[in-house]
Amino acid sequence: MKTNNLLSLIIVAALSSCASSSKSHLSKGLKAQAAPLSTFLDHPQLMKPDRERAPFALVWVNPSLPAKRAGYDSIYVAPVDTSHLRKARTNISNTAGLEKHRPVAEMANLLRGSFIDAFRQSPAPRLKYSPTLSPKGVTLHLALVELNATDTAGNAIKTAIPYGSAISPLMNGNIAIEGKVRDNATGELLFEFADNERDPMTLVSLRDFKPWDHAKSAIKDWAKQFEELSRTPPNHKVKDSLFFTLKPL
Repeated sequence: MKTNNLLSLIIVAALSSCASSSKSHLSKGLKAQAAPLSTFLDHPQLMKPDRERAPFALVWVNPSLPAKRAGYDSIYVAPVDTSHLRKARTNISNTAGLEKHRPVAEMANLLRGSFIDAFRQSPAPRLKYSPTLSPKGVTLHLALVELNATDTAGNAIKTAIPYGSAISPLMNGNIAIEGKVRDNATGELLFEFADNERDPMTLVSLRDFKPWDHAKSAIKDWAKQFEELSRTPPNHKVKDSLFFTLKPL
């Protein structure tokens, strides 16, 4: 009862807040903003958006990469770094975002495995996945920096009240990653990127009732996008994931 009363008060406050600041939210856009950068990255001050080419929030490209790109034939994906992971955010129902409930190791393994699979399953990969460090290859280093669960309890209550969709942003989880690519032979840093994804807007989705399914979906999208980026010319635009979905699963 106490939890329901607290949620009711928060919902009323949220509805008022949403109504008074809707213009502000629209001006900021519906996609998740870039997460603060961690010390995992080497060039945080030089990173910027390049939406005409890459789908990630921020990127940095070594000026020497275009000339060297054709000389690489393979890619190794290193184990994911979780040492920069920020503390969990407590969600509106105070149940989904607790530190002890986060499957950090599972998500790190899924992150690495999804990027490996993207190269193994690509119909026309330019870089072949290598389980070892090839002298003519590169290594992708990934870091998991934010991981917050979808508020499943809050979403359940949301569906039972009028105008529940207005408080959807309060139920959103998010996942943020950073990545960098190095030359295996020289150790030279070639490329860095960072992105953050929150739960997409949706009418009805079973992912809203599973705390980590939206994050898992974002991981798979990132892997496919990165592989596409690795094999396409500089004038090719890799599309970003949508901020909404009509898919129920």
